[in-house]
Amino acid sequence: MPEPTGAERETDHTVSGAETGAATIEDLFADLITLREEADDSTTREEILDIKQLLVEAHERGLIDSGVRHLDRRDAAEAFVGSVIFGSPLLVEDGIFDIAAYLFEFTLAGIPVFLVLNTLFVVVMTYALIEWTGRDRDETRLLFGIVPARLVMTLTVSFVVATLLMTIWGRVDGWQSPVEALARINVIWTVGSLGAGLGDILAEGDTPPDVAVESAIAKQGAQLIDSGDVSVETPPPEVREMSDSALVDAIHREFDDLESIVDDSADRETVNRLRGETVDATLDDGFGDRIEKYTSRDIAEAFVGSIFFAIPFLVEDGVFDIAEFFLSFRIGVFPVYFLINTIFVLLMILALVYWAGPQDVQVNEPILGVIPRRMVGIAVVSFLTAAALMTMWGRVDNWADPVVALARISVVWTVASFGAALGDILPGESSGSDINDELREIGE
Repeated sequence: MPEPTGAERETDHTVSGAETGAATIEDLFADLITLREEADDSTTREEILDIKQLLVEAHERGLIDSGVRHLDRRDAAEAFVGSVIFGSPLLVEDGIFDIAAYLFEFTLAGIPVFLVLNTLFVVVMTYALIEWTGRDRDETRLLFGIVPARLVMTLTVSFVVATLLMTIWGRVDGWQSPVEALARINVIWTVGSLGAGLGDILAEGDTPPDVAVESAIAKQGAQLIDSGDVSVETPPPEVREMSDSALVDAIHREFDDLESIVDDSADRETVNRLRGETVDATLDDGFGDRIEKYTSRDIAEAFVGSIFFAIPFLVEDGVFDIAEFFLSFRIGVFPVYFLINTIFVLLMILALVYWAGPQDVQVNEPILGVIPRRMVGIAVVSFLTAAALMTMWGRVDNWADPVVALARISVVWTVASFGAALGDILPGESSGSDINDELREIGE
């Protein structure tokens, strides 16, 4: 099979870039390695090495994203710290006892149903946090070829932390009833796993470029002349001392120098494309993005964000008093304050996302040509999350009175919707296809 020309390679890469978003360091390295393989002079090879060193430094500073993540001991330490920070405040709340009692109280064939459901909920929630939110990145370590090792690590670390804290702080009655102790730990584990996942993914120090590139090259099926093309020496001190703007300028100058010494016109086009992709990558951080697409990852981000804000309210009995007040004043059969609060929530979502938020969010393909999809998605996801948590944690009296249950849920929904909105828009525009495009593909 004949090798593709430079122009063909550019066309293929452009299509791929359109589908996946901003170029990652693996994308840039893969093309630079291809150029180095085709270079027949030492000057070009040295120039490419200089660019790769600058890109390594830009990646380490977070200016250029990686498309893969490599699990190491530092990630476990970050998960440990995050779970402690998030789990500790709930240790002093007596509400966890009531919730824990409800979790193991209802059994089916001797199995505590809600305890099992909450455990499954924690697993799904943690997976959504570390795998479905934000940029699409591949894990380099999978258990049995399917399960991300990062997910197992996050769940294990957060559970161990919750167990130790609850035991040391005397919140499990010396393990006199193991089932009751596990139920109480399960409550703390729910929020601890969120902190563990967030502590891991927000910290710096992602995959070293040599590991990331090697994985990306293998996945793309590229052939290397020698293994030395994958590894990159540590950038020299003068590079590490540069400011971010000076580093980006240096990268541009090196691409100019590389373009001036390559002979083939297709290679020059490749260099120009790489320069443009590097500019886009270094400018593609969270803030300042123009958000237009609404993707399945945005739904996952709203789900996780709503949990962050909702959980502290689940253990507060004041929610019951507020819900009672919502239903205290009626005009006919309509609870006035309940309806006003519902309108307030929708207006707050609209204002936070489109008017007063930290991102430039555009209304794209609105429902019926008027209603913003993102506002509806945030409202629905946060309400369903609040309803599921309130039901599973026994805060709605088993829906004995649906109106009272909805009023209590609406209190938690209020704060959950703010978390859902921030969780959706703060990471910037998510990778992946727009939901409408996915639905059209399913229909076809």
